[in-house]
Amino acid sequence: MKKTLFALIGFILIVSMFLAACSTGTSTSKSTATTNPATTTPTATVDKYGGVWREGEAAAPSKGIGYVPEFNNDSYIWASPALETLMQVQQDGTITPNLATAWKVADDGLSVTLTLRQGVKFHDGSDFNADVCKWNLDGEIAAKAANAMSWKSVDVIDPYTVRINLTSFQNIILNNLTTWVSMQASKAYVDKNGIEAARWNPVGTGAFIFDSYVPGSKATYKRNPNYWDTGKPYVDGVTFSVIADDTVRKLAFEKGDLDRVTVAGGSDATEVQNLGFPIKTAPGGTFFLVPDSNNPNSPWANIKVRQAGYFALDRASLAKGLGLGYLNPAFQLYPGYADSKIPDLPLKDNDPVKAKQLLSEAGYPTGFKTNIHNATRGTPKDYMEAVAQQLRGIGLEITTDMPDAGRYSDMRAKGWNDGLLNHGTAAAGNKNSLFQSTFMGKDFVSCKIPDAFITAATASINSKNYDPKLVQAAFKILSDDVTVIPYAEQVQCCFYRKGTNDPDAALFGTLLPHWKNLWIDKSAR
Repeated sequence: MKKTLFALIGFILIVSMFLAACSTGTSTSKSTATTNPATTTPTATVDKYGGVWREGEAAAPSKGIGYVPEFNNDSYIWASPALETLMQVQQDGTITPNLATAWKVADDGLSVTLTLRQGVKFHDGSDFNADVCKWNLDGEIAAKAANAMSWKSVDVIDPYTVRINLTSFQNIILNNLTTWVSMQASKAYVDKNGIEAARWNPVGTGAFIFDSYVPGSKATYKRNPNYWDTGKPYVDGVTFSVIADDTVRKLAFEKGDLDRVTVAGGSDATEVQNLGFPIKTAPGGTFFLVPDSNNPNSPWANIKVRQAGYFALDRASLAKGLGLGYLNPAFQLYPGYADSKIPDLPLKDNDPVKAKQLLSEAGYPTGFKTNIHNATRGTPKDYMEAVAQQLRGIGLEITTDMPDAGRYSDMRAKGWNDGLLNHGTAAAGNKNSLFQSTFMGKDFVSCKIPDAFITAATASINSKNYDPKLVQAAFKILSDDVTVIPYAEQVQCCFYRKGTNDPDAALFGTLLPHWKNLWIDKSAR
């Protein structure tokens, strides 16, 4: 059986949404105020209450989960039951309220004013207000977070209003406020106990209170009885368990030890679906190779070598063999989205003869030794091995590597000098968020980013409205330069244990559930 389970992180952009993170979003007009009313909470039935929701993760968090300025994608996932963002974003890009109930972008585009939710308490009993919000946002400015690059300063207008002043308008300003850079942690807790204590003790406003963390193994959260959204959450707690092996994680789900699992398609998805488990699907991101082209001594610094790697890959066979209907060939980043698909881009089929010729022209007629380091989260090991085998077909001597989450995170942020990263991104609405978090921030420092792309991406980000033509122009520069080597686009498959309910998945996707709205049938608790 192929090991093709996804980690529940999916990708980051997450995060760098996200995440940041990798995050999704829509356009923001700087002349239009955006205001949303507070969410109305329906009365929940008694049958929704009870049980513990169980998540399985491929790796433990590589950084802390309580002090937000130090966060990465792992931190965001593991802290999310306790820490909340100011806003949220649906899959179609609609921005919705959370700890901020309303917002207005100034007519000149140089500030955004946020109205904060009143009556909210942190888990330590301290108040959420404008002073605390400013402290959290100031921390992101000081940390030079990618999704806060345009923030200049934060002003407190009144006890429940803050204004973020911008160095320049960016049409992703609201999208960025749905990512972890807007997560709110208790200032009072940090002031009393210090940053070191806060790193592994997230004290937020969320539906669940942090209970315990066993390093490298497990985190537990318990229900917040004083949550601001009255009547929620429904389940009594949330647990995260590290199950590093893809097959073991899938079997744990099938056995009933996990409440959901995200699968990367292929035989695993087919098997789980044939067992009758409920499935939710969503558009996915792109898998691609990231060369260490910023190292002048690397073969990958030569565009002909990158082109050879591009032509070496048989994307149709990769999609068919690995995805079994849940994977599509990718000749560019995000080919399945109308706003990012490059017009008239030739669908370049694999051509090993041409690839070998390009290697010879670059001075490597017999190939060279290189490595592929696989993303711990979100990128199945099978994908790396299949790509490595096709690259061996043009004479490259490939060594594959599965670094742990911490080492892979360090490679992205501090650099690598021995080949390729095998990476994947999550679904994205506003692709400008991807540009900023993945190609213009601290990610992939060993990959040389073309100056022309920075110019084009900046123009796209700074445009008054989200313009697909500007997005496509930036993607075309990456494609022409072979800055990265895309090979497949995913379809996210998330399976649920029978009797579990994730009612917000259709609107918000499956990357992370909305913890407060999860519930478990009485018979399944």
